[in-house]
Amino acid sequence: MGNLEIQGSIASPDNKKAIMTTQIKIEDILQFYEIDKSVNRDLGYHRMPKLVSYFDSMYSESGIFLPALVFSFREDPNPYWNGERNTLTLPQESKLIVLDGQHRIKGLERYLERDKVSEEKRVHILDSYLTAQIYFGLSFEEERKLFTDINTNAKRVSRSLITKFDNRDILNVLTRELYNSSKTLRTSLTIEFEKARIVRPNNITFTTSVRLKRFIKILLFGENILSGRPPVLNKREDQLVRENYDKVFSFLDKFFFVLGEVLPEEPGNVKEYVLGHEPIQNAIALYLQDAIITNCNSDLEWLESWEDDVEQLQVINWSVKNRLWKPYMTVSKKGTPFEYLAFNNVHSDTVALKEIIDQKVNSVG
Repeated sequence: MGNLEIQGSIASPDNKKAIMTTQIKIEDILQFYEIDKSVNRDLGYHRMPKLVSYFDSMYSESGIFLPALVFSFREDPNPYWNGERNTLTLPQESKLIVLDGQHRIKGLERYLERDKVSEEKRVHILDSYLTAQIYFGLSFEEERKLFTDINTNAKRVSRSLITKFDNRDILNVLTRELYNSSKTLRTSLTIEFEKARIVRPNNITFTTSVRLKRFIKILLFGENILSGRPPVLNKREDQLVRENYDKVFSFLDKFFFVLGEVLPEEPGNVKEYVLGHEPIQNAIALYLQDAIITNCNSDLEWLESWEDDVEQLQVINWSVKNRLWKPYMTVSKKGTPFEYLAFNNVHSDTVALKEIIDQKVNSVG
């Protein structure tokens, strides 16, 4: 990656604050942009599929329209500014902080990652230019205010506002939209939506949609998992999810991506791993609820560095041969070609299995 040369004009680069309107190649944007979570709100990953579909129409008769991206350059521009040529040349280590356009940028990245995008299209897109506005000399608080002003004046309707007036089961809505958005839930952590049960051991699907709903409920709020009742949010929990839908969706979309990276390939293969069984899945959710969720009563809050706790699950040996699981397992379909190990009690084993995970992680940590 080389330096980035931007053409444009800065009215008075010696002033403390300035702005440049320019055109930047998409390839350069993807290499030089940075999203500061303390300035931007969390990404709404549920918006990605629609954006990717929109980018698919760029070769249609109507084409596509992308508004200008807005960045902040936090360094002094003077060392990089050539007034005679009206160019700003940024070194490789410099970054353009995104104030508006993070979803467009992330959507472009996802679009370009798709296998069905031909190399010819990929090159064409990377060589295309987008309009950008770059601010100079903004303080951190000014960046946050500008971000808020842009998004407030745009009058965008938050998904969390929409769900307040949606009478559907919010857990159903959340689970389905997560599946549609998350590549991890469609590939490595595969979900069965059509059937209530998975016939083991030949079916290596990770879990069902009902179990996924229960996993999410336990992760966010905990649950009386001994009851075995269907996963339904109570009135308070329902209200918290509706009021924080965008935040919850973004967290869970990233959560399942990290979890998918941590668990072995084919986690639903019960001949090899215990991960395809509901008690273990619920135990993982219960353990992480205790480890990373800091408030699920008056609000929904989690640790800022929750990824570290999820990644700690790598220390666990999830093999069916691990002696830690043996007291809780029995042979299913014994004496047949389909013999495999399963857990004795779907609900009561969960707490004990959660304690095993807890002890193992803490002993290594």
